Amino acid sequence: MGKFFLALVILLALGLTFPQSRAVILEHSEPLMYPAYHWMTTQEMNQMVDDLEFHQETRGGLPTARGEFDAWLDRRYPQERSRHDAWGTRYRLEVTGESFRVIAAGPDGEFGTDDDIVREGVRQAGRR
Repeated sequence: MGKFFLALVILLALGLTFPQSRAVILEHSEPLMYPAYHWMTTQEMNQMVDDLEFHQETRGGLPTARGEFDAWLDRRYPQERSRHDAWGTRYRLEVTGESFRVIAAGPDGEFGTDDDIVREGVRQAGRR
């Protein structure tokens, strides 16, 4: 079993060195990466919810005005990839009466579909 796995890794590495085969390998292996992408995105979103809850405690509210959430993301997460889900779509913030939601578009890159990933936080009473 160990030799088979080693041979598979070597073949994969060789395949990735050639541009034509690299594109095919990456295209076909992407769905296998979805669980890892989902987990990474969920972890980032959990941190964002914690950071937004702290922000509203210390600043008196959530960054809800037009463009304010994007500016908050830019300041809070200086690395570009930290402001996007694992598939490359920028996170969104939705605020409701008693809660707020950080939303990732998921694999299809479109919001409002079944593959969206949502993490919810508690909105403090009397806050905007």
